Amino acid sequence: MNAKEFLAQINEAPRALTSQEIEFCLKGADAFWVYPNGLPMPDIPHALLVSGEHSDGYVNVGAALKAYPGMCRAFAMSIVILLHELWGKVNVSRVVGADTSSTDLAADVAEIIKVSHIRMIKQEDAEGKKQVWHLDNQPLETDDIILHIEELITTSSSALQVREGIRRRNPECNVHFFPVFITVVDRSDPDNRVVKVEDSIVHSLLRLNIRNYDQSNCPHCAIGSQAIKPKEGDNWLKLTGKLQ
Repeated sequence: MNAKEFLAQINEAPRALTSQEIEFCLKGADAFWVYPNGLPMPDIPHALLVSGEHSDGYVNVGAALKAYPGMCRAFAMSIVILLHELWGKVNVSRVVGADTSSTDLAADVAEIIKVSHIRMIKQEDAEGKKQVWHLDNQPLETDDIILHIEELITTSSSALQVREGIRRRNPECNVHFFPVFITVVDRSDPDNRVVKVEDSIVHSLLRLNIRNYDQSNCPHCAIGSQAIKPKEGDNWLKLTGKLQ
């Protein structure tokens, strides 16, 4: 059974996916890569992240969710079920996720639990990258509680940008976030684990043991492996071994 057939069955009878099933779906969407064989090798490239760090793994969850709405819906249902398992009653009034990678996921979670979706917009100016409040959103009320979910977390910088964007647009409110933050994939560096986003405890559907390195201290570079950007040109084919 391929990932598409598997997801069709899951969406007919929704349930929480296991971590192994999450990984199976992402691999089926060609959105999952980890460095093979464990040890760095000169003839196998490694990933150059947007942050400038080098990495031995890359998971393009956002692209998979956009390409496969059934996967997005199945992951959203898994998030809702995990929340109820962790917290019991999920007393929230809004759901938010970063633009653009988590927009559809947050919208699906909001629809499942029947609350409003806060949409954000990604912008970049002289001050750097920002997540900005969409003008179509209804203003926050003082008693709103926001459930914050993301498709992936590495350093939590994008999640913090989302929260700053909400506060910037609602300065009169004391913004309340639900104390549980759920991500589909947690690939934060195991040596510097993100365990919280502010006061919200991070939980994930899939936790990966992926390491990031500064260029000056990268064991892959040290033996001659090339660092490449996964989304540029045919680099994804090179990373996944489909193009030599």
